[in-house]
Amino acid sequence: MPVWIERVAGIAALMVLFGLAEGAVGAQDASRTNSAAGTNIITDRLTGKDLRRWEAIRRIVFAKDIEGQPLHPTLRGLWEKLERSGHVIYIEMRGMGRAISNTAGVFHIERLDPEGVRHVAIIRLYPETIDRAYVGPSAGAEGFIPFQGLSKEERYAEVLGHEMAHAVHILSDPACARMVKEVVQDTNELFLSYGRQYGYANVGPDIERRLSLRDALLKELEGPAEAAERLVWREILWGRGPRNGK
Repeated sequence: MPVWIERVAGIAALMVLFGLAEGAVGAQDASRTNSAAGTNIITDRLTGKDLRRWEAIRRIVFAKDIEGQPLHPTLRGLWEKLERSGHVIYIEMRGMGRAISNTAGVFHIERLDPEGVRHVAIIRLYPETIDRAYVGPSAGAEGFIPFQGLSKEERYAEVLGHEMAHAVHILSDPACARMVKEVVQDTNELFLSYGRQYGYANVGPDIERRLSLRDALLKELEGPAEAAERLVWREILWGRGPRNGK
């Protein structure tokens, strides 16, 4: 999810979207046991500090009102759909390092199951980027102002909602998952490889065509995720009312 400071623009931002500018994630360390038994949402790749962040996010996802109902039903519903999906979702958190990026989170398919039964994917959050994100003065659709009025942990939860919406939408449709892998991820890998060799300003017509198809698909995919994010933002704010029992 490109952070709302500015929408995706330029080569660098496009390479980051969906985590495509980064190399393959290393093999899982078998000695780490951070994931809960029986869950499809795996936290083995989180450090101790990031696990503490994750537990704060998880408390928001599973918060209940005074009647025992989910306080944030959109977040909870997206989580449960992923849990029931049969697909594996690794949670990662990354620092900015020396890079400057406006990317708050990404969804990335790590391994595509040809049968569409058990894909392996990543939801990656960038806490430092989220922490420094500017909250704009003007409202978007339905009065939506991303991050406005939210605590640090609630911001993380909002971004998680956006990326879980991507995961649910894409992984639930085998054709869509293949398109994301082939049209988006493979195109970016080709673009990056070509750019390193010949320069990004010298792409040929075939790559230009593929980039146009990629951009159109990315724009289409953002709609459902942004709609889910608006609901998550509203529900977090509403949840601070008398229904939360605090």
